[in-house]
Amino acid sequence: MSTTSLLATRRAALLGGSALAAGLAAPALAQNQPRVARVWGEPGPYGGVFVQGMNEWAERNNAGIRFEVEQIPWDGVTVKLTTDLAARRPPALISVESPIAYQLAAEGLLEPVEDVNNAIRARERLVDGFSLEQFGAWKGVQYAVPVHHQPCLLVVQQDIVNELGLGDPASWNWDQFANAARTISERKPGMAGYTMALGRNLCADYHITQFIWQAGGMTWDPRDGFKTVFDSPATVEAFDFIRRLHPFMPRAAVEFSFLQVVDQHVAGRTGMSAYWGRTMGRAAEETPQLFNNMEYYLNPAHPGTGMRWSWTDINGWIIPRRDNAFIRETKEAVTYVSNNVDWLVRYSQSLMPNVGPVFKDVATAPAMLAHPFYQSKRRSLDVIFSQSVPHTCNTGLELRHGVNPLAGSAHGRSVWAQAVQRMLLNNEQPRQAVQWGQRQFETIRRDNARMLAG
Repeated sequence: MSTTSLLATRRAALLGGSALAAGLAAPALAQNQPRVARVWGEPGPYGGVFVQGMNEWAERNNAGIRFEVEQIPWDGVTVKLTTDLAARRPPALISVESPIAYQLAAEGLLEPVEDVNNAIRARERLVDGFSLEQFGAWKGVQYAVPVHHQPCLLVVQQDIVNELGLGDPASWNWDQFANAARTISERKPGMAGYTMALGRNLCADYHITQFIWQAGGMTWDPRDGFKTVFDSPATVEAFDFIRRLHPFMPRAAVEFSFLQVVDQHVAGRTGMSAYWGRTMGRAAEETPQLFNNMEYYLNPAHPGTGMRWSWTDINGWIIPRRDNAFIRETKEAVTYVSNNVDWLVRYSQSLMPNVGPVFKDVATAPAMLAHPFYQSKRRSLDVIFSQSVPHTCNTGLELRHGVNPLAGSAHGRSVWAQAVQRMLLNNEQPRQAVQWGQRQFETIRRDNARMLAG
């Protein structure tokens, strides 16, 4: 058979499913060359730890394969995905947040992983409050293997809050929170009361959408053909609240993304911030005194709705289906690591407490509880790892009314952030900025209407 014919046959088999893909592995092995399976993960050591576990499986079961991790910047995931998938050179495995998993599943680009989830008893092992479908499902089929969660919460310097008599952050609503930000800014010269990302980036989208959901707003309505409903009174209220907080933020907040928010807090330049667990980890490494006084809380409640929604990275492993020569091996390696509590503890502890365990046996493992943070910050870790779970939300799970493919398609476009910037930089009224956002999202909805037809 000619090389061209062989490649054509192999591609046809890959499109047909994982069993046929596995059957075509032999020609490469016959050349005695190790085959490299690429794995995409976010920046940080945890992806590398998981891949180490996958290579342990390979050493024991398939020495002809080696898994290698490629770290993708947070804001570059969508571009990298679309580019490499369009070029028909996908990685073997990808760690993604659930909105991206929903989008790719709706496009028919992913391998179903119900067999893996059954083999690891994922549904029974999940931390209370999570459902398997939250990690990435489409039309009743599972396309993601749970791996971790990361809630964006209220990070507070408790000593400052206590000194200024601002009360208990656990009981704050929006008004008490805004008062605390104002008081810190006024009473602590050179210190911001609150820091969030407001730049044109993914982090800002996450921080902004938390407020929108807490006010009861949404971007799409899954009960009405995913109609765009961004221009609701609730969204206007959320924008107005951000404008109310803005004077108590760092002047450069309109440029901030992920790391700038962490830097502000760890350097002692803000009394409060919106962030994930990484702020605590950085403070423990760089400013121990600040770490000693740091606490995490659920987001302040909206005074009317009582909601405390938190943007949560609900991360899972997804497997590209097309042109992926490693489907069988990848499934077996992911199953091996996911069933190994020791490897998953190492995974979570590689960036503590940023990477929350999603399985109960991992969350309660003696090795997990032996981490020093459990001795000094047990209350905050309980908030991050378990108390936040009932309040998890993201653009793929608005109000948990089923899967929203359009949310995945808008993921990474920074429309939420641009709308807020129009309000803060162009001095537009909240309603004007929201109406601009409505038009942008409606354009996205029309462009992606094909995703609703299947």
